[in-house]
Amino acid sequence: MSQLPLSVLLNQLSLELGALQLMAADMEATVDDMIERNAGVLDARSIQNLQLLDILNQTLLALARFAANTAALASPEWQVDGAAAVADLKLASLAQRLVRGAGHAVKEETESYEFFS
Repeated sequence: MSQLPLSVLLNQLSLELGALQLMAADMEATVDDMIERNAGVLDARSIQNLQLLDILNQTLLALARFAANTAALASPEWQVDGAAAVADLKLASLAQRLVRGAGHAVKEETESYEFFS
């Protein structure tokens, strides 16, 4: 059983969410450019669906801030079983970072993902 302070876990979660928010912001900027260049060939529903990236971006930022704020409010005595908390995560590197509280999130280019499979 690997007990760790809840504040450490929440701080790491905040960093991970922040990194995802930055990825979403990059995607949103790219999609915005694509919409501007190809607006004539996209129907209104497609444009609305692509604009969901803005909601994703804002939500990730809000969740990152929530996790950071909650971490700051957590008592140092509050402990969680880190191994149990990450047991169902399929991304092993994410699980390791959360349990270690590494203090940084992975950069998108250093993680390998299988896209569109």
